[in-house]
Amino acid sequence: MSTLDATVSMLEKMPEEARLMVFKYTQSLFTAPRPANPFTPKSKKDILDDLSKSREQIADGKGVDMKEALQEMGAKHGFL
Repeated sequence: MSTLDATVSMLEKMPEEARLMVFKYTQSLFTAPRPANPFTPKSKKDILDDLSKSREQIADGKGVDMKEALQEMGAKHGFL
């Protein structure tokens, strides 16, 4: 399933009120006088630092299985 397919599937399963909230938020990103970018640029050093921390967490057994995490998030937010 592609990211687009997954996104559409989640939106279809959401209550109408929640879909409207998503729509309004998305619309505000494009219509704000100075659009907000939730994805701030990172430097190469920041990326490598994050990667190093991630590897340490995995080595310490603190890693999270992505499939399980997505299942939990989906169940918690009513997407599954």
